[in-house]
Amino acid sequence: MNKKRFLIFSFAFVCIAAMIIFFLFFFPKSEPVVTLLTAEEEEDVGEFYYRAVPGLKMAENAGLIRPVNKRLDLPGRDTALNIDRIWYNNENIVLFYHVEEMPREVYLGGELYLPSAEPVEKTAFHGTASIGGPNEKGILYQGGFYSCLRLPLLRDNSGKAYTEIETLSYTPFLTIPGQEEKETSETVQLKSFDIVLNYRSDQETVVKIPAESQMELDPERIHFYQVDMAPSVTRIYFQYLNSGRDRVYRVKGSYTTDKGESYGFDSYPAVITDYPYHYSIEVPPFHIPPESLQLRIDSVHLIGGDSVSFQLDTGSYSAKNHTYDADIGKDRIKETDIGIRQIALDPQTAEVFVKYGQEEESTKPYKKLEVLAPNWYTRRQDSEEKQMNQLVIRDHDFKPYDLDRLAYGAECQPGKGIRIRMSREFWDASDKIFLDIRNLSYVYEIGRDITVKLEYEK
Repeated sequence: MNKKRFLIFSFAFVCIAAMIIFFLFFFPKSEPVVTLLTAEEEEDVGEFYYRAVPGLKMAENAGLIRPVNKRLDLPGRDTALNIDRIWYNNENIVLFYHVEEMPREVYLGGELYLPSAEPVEKTAFHGTASIGGPNEKGILYQGGFYSCLRLPLLRDNSGKAYTEIETLSYTPFLTIPGQEEKETSETVQLKSFDIVLNYRSDQETVVKIPAESQMELDPERIHFYQVDMAPSVTRIYFQYLNSGRDRVYRVKGSYTTDKGESYGFDSYPAVITDYPYHYSIEVPPFHIPPESLQLRIDSVHLIGGDSVSFQLDTGSYSAKNHTYDADIGKDRIKETDIGIRQIALDPQTAEVFVKYGQEEESTKPYKKLEVLAPNWYTRRQDSEEKQMNQLVIRDHDFKPYDLDRLAYGAECQPGKGIRIRMSREFWDASDKIFLDIRNLSYVYEIGRDITVKLEYEK
């Protein structure tokens, strides 16, 4: 009797498991529905634009937004595209548009250019990241879709941004996504037209405000000492102290002003001076100049001075086609165990796996090495220059790996380590191979807040 019950239970369990597998594999998961907000009043459209375009209110107050008011009918449709305004600033270009009688997302694209330099090929769609804001792509109002398009600045043949532009030409495209899952998008090219711009880069005023705030870490300190405000960008100046010659190359965080504005940032600092380094980071601009801001520093990424060196005895790894487990090097740097744990050989290549062993940290602040693909050293550069994760490979005579003649490569396995590939010819010709990774980069996970007070002139 017990055996019969067991068989019945087992059969039922197998049936239930089979049903679960069937539903998982043959019934696709429903995608999250993206809902467009609907504006009750015209002011709601303006609030959407303020959320999507930091600094817009300051630009409007400074008279930097140019009206366009160009209406273009869509062929074969009872609707029209309206290019309402343009903000050509020192960082990018923003076109504000709406499409009549179109109660769904419609993406503006196309090319802006000088009338004398029309491109032969034009980009119809610049990707969804160019439309609206990061969390909202547009808003509906009175049956139409309202949004904005961001485009890069126009540049001359040397790559420099133009400082004066009287007139722009624009060839607009509209991309209308399909309403059904398998329905393809429709792209419509509309008639080109000119925009009277009268842009000059010096029209945008930069206000420099002293500040005096310091984040104490131990032993490092981050000293914030100036904020530059302009409608298109805000720059925060700082020093990273008590860190030797380690150099900051990335800062992630967010800010909230006393006026209620909040934005996140992921900025790559400009290095203003040689050591001792001074930096500036660009963050989203303010709508309203604040008296103070609560600055949160999530992490600081640095180019360090630590290095690791490995010696490979190629005679111990000589099979034509084989993968070896290895245990070469046991360095521990910035809470990270780093060493060579695998060597894979085939007739063309030798691949070395450098493992980065890291444990999950629960309490901030802490430091750990970054797992990033290395930069190969070339004989045309100074091996001591501050290039992060600089990879130097030499043979038994200490001759550098010949990048001009031999195949090479490297890739990163996030959270695990890096794989370095070199020519099997080089491997077989070397009794020993010396592998160095210099100027190891690391991340300082901080997760702290500081109040930065702006010291306006009274």
